[in-house]
Amino acid sequence: MKKITVVLALLLLGATMLATVQRGGATLPASVGAGPEVGGKLAYARGGALWLYSGGEQRQLTKGPQDKQDKRDAMPAFSPNGSQIVYTRFDEGYSDLYKLEVANPTKTTAITSHKPPVEVGKVDPNGRNGYANLALWALFPAWSPDGDSLAYTTDIGIEYPGLFLMNPNGSNERRVSSLDHSAQAVESPSWSPDAGKIAVANYVGTKGGLGQIWVLNLSSGKWTAITEAKDGAYDPAWSPDGEWIAFTMRDGAANNIYVVPSDPEKWDGALPTPVKLTGDGASRTPAWSPDGSRLAYISLHDGSFDLRAGNFSVTNSGEPALSNLQLLTDKADVDAASGLNWGK
Repeated sequence: MKKITVVLALLLLGATMLATVQRGGATLPASVGAGPEVGGKLAYARGGALWLYSGGEQRQLTKGPQDKQDKRDAMPAFSPNGSQIVYTRFDEGYSDLYKLEVANPTKTTAITSHKPPVEVGKVDPNGRNGYANLALWALFPAWSPDGDSLAYTTDIGIEYPGLFLMNPNGSNERRVSSLDHSAQAVESPSWSPDAGKIAVANYVGTKGGLGQIWVLNLSSGKWTAITEAKDGAYDPAWSPDGEWIAFTMRDGAANNIYVVPSDPEKWDGALPTPVKLTGDGASRTPAWSPDGSRLAYISLHDGSFDLRAGNFSVTNSGEPALSNLQLLTDKADVDAASGLNWGK
């Protein structure tokens, strides 16, 4: 039987971390609130729909579910020029990647087709097991810096989702990692600016099966561990200048944003020493501004997950820091498990 534990755990995590803003088929307003201007556009999910933060305003991009059984949109990723978003649409036991034009978000295109070719409770003409075993997942899309490829995770031919690449139109799907995915997955790929490496949250072969940040060199196929956090690390985000990898690290019940240098020559040991940027204990999914001068993330504020952003800088002594924090949304109930992406 195809295992869907990892995906169900992801959805459960999102459900338990926040109260959804959409219940009983209620419709969200097309735009809400006014916050500070941050430059560029932030894409995120709330209530099963994609939203955009731009010019201090929040605007809904996709329709979102009309009832509890309807499709839910999540995990948005901007194209390099900011004109398009690729995202995951969850359906009944499977998910696909879709693409939309930011200027015309009602124009959406499916770029994968993972709906099982058999009805629930049936087998296909070749006698293969039914719907659940044939269902596939497409998760965590990430556009390459040159716009030529999409990284994502899927369970095509393996038990748990692994790292794959494909063309932006959905062609030439190919697995790029030889990790054993019989028991665990990788999540949240993030490209280096030179498109030569991809950072992921990896659960394969780590101590206790906890997520840790690993980096894959696409030319050599070599994996490099970046963290050995005692309670796990996830949500990697590579800075636009290539110097830093931001991520979420768990310490007990606390989740905060950390950063490490990406260059091993700047490490003080076999692994880099993480530097904490936030201290509220309820933050995740860092996202860099296109110029690398700011860092946004999702954090808990008065019982709601909201967007925050601060100025990223490095002191004269080489210590990274986040300052001048701004609360961008208030009571937005952002889906903290769905990710955050900052486009032009």
